[in-house]
Amino acid sequence: MKTFKYLGILIATSTLFFACVPLNQFKEVEEANKQLSDKVETLSSEKELLEGRNEELKELADRLKKQVADLTADTLKKGRAVRGCRDDLRKLRNEYEDLLTQLRNQTGAGDSEELLNYLQKLQEDLQAREDALIAAERDLDAREKELQEAMANLAAAQAELETAQAELAAQNQRLLELEQALARKDSASNALRQAIADALTGFDQSQLKVHIKNGKVYVSMEEKLLFGSGSYQVSPEGASAIRQVANVLGDKKDINIMIEGHTDPVPYRSGKLLDNWDLSVKRATSVTRILLENSAIDPSRVIAAGRGSHVPLVSNDTPEGKRKNRRTEIILTPRLDQILDILETN
Repeated sequence: MKTFKYLGILIATSTLFFACVPLNQFKEVEEANKQLSDKVETLSSEKELLEGRNEELKELADRLKKQVADLTADTLKKGRAVRGCRDDLRKLRNEYEDLLTQLRNQTGAGDSEELLNYLQKLQEDLQAREDALIAAERDLDAREKELQEAMANLAAAQAELETAQAELAAQNQRLLELEQALARKDSASNALRQAIADALTGFDQSQLKVHIKNGKVYVSMEEKLLFGSGSYQVSPEGASAIRQVANVLGDKKDINIMIEGHTDPVPYRSGKLLDNWDLSVKRATSVTRILLENSAIDPSRVIAAGRGSHVPLVSNDTPEGKRKNRRTEIILTPRLDQILDILETN
C-alpha cells in the first residue's frame, strides 16, 4: 500500500514539474489577456477625455473667433472715428488760422470784438476736439492691444485644438487596430469552437459541451464519456472524441492548450492514488497523451493540470450536480502576440 502511495506522489510531483514551463506560458497568456482588457479600458477612458477636451477647445475657439470678429469690427469703427476727429480738427485749425489772419488785418473795433469772440469760441471748440481725439486714439490703442491679445489666444487655442485632434485621431487609430485584432481573435475563436463542435457531432451531446468563455474555447467532457468511475483509463469512445479534437487542433499553431481534470468531492477510495486531486491530475495526463499521440500538436503548447473538486460548475448537493462536476476540460487559448505587438508599438 505504501509503495502505491509513494508511486502516486512521484507521479503527481513529476507531472507538476514537467508542466511548470508551459504553465508559465499559460499564465503569461492570462496576464496578457488582463493587460489587454486594462489597456482597452484605459484607451477608451483616454478617448473620452480627449473627446471632452476637444469639445471644450472647439467652444473656446468659437468664442475667441467671435471675440476677434467683434473687436475687429469695433476697432475699424473706432479707427474711422479717429480719422473723422483728425479731419474735423484739421478743418478747425485751418479756420482758426484764417480768422486770426483776418483779425490782424481788421481796423474796426466792433468787427474786431465780434471776431475775437468767435475766435475764442472756435479755440474752445478746437481744444474739445483735440481732447476727444486724444481719448479716441487712446481707446483705439487699447482696442488694438485687446484685439492682438485675442488673436494670440485664438491662435494658441487653435494650435492646442489641432494637437488634441491629432491625439484623438491617433487614439482612435489605436483603438481601431485593437478592435480589429480582437475581432479577428473572436472570429478565430468562434471558427475554432464551430470546427470542434462539428467534429464531435457523432458523440452524445448530453455528455459534452463546446463553448466560449472569457475569450477561450472550452471543450468540456463529462466523466461518463471518458472514464469509468474512479478510473483514469480513457474509454475507446472517449479516446475517439479526443482524437477528433486533436485532428482539429493539429494545424492550429497559435493556440495554447490546457487540459484540466475535475472531480466531485466524494473521497477517492482506490489505493492506487492518494485522493481526488491525484485522480484529476492522472485523468488530465491520460487525455493529454491521447491528444498528442500521432498528432501535429506541439507538446510545448500543452498543459495538463488537475483541479480536484475545487472548481465545481454547480452545487454538489445533488447526484446530478456531482455528475456535471466530474468532467475533463480542454481549454483553448488563442495567442495574443499580434495584439500585444500593437500595444507595445503604441
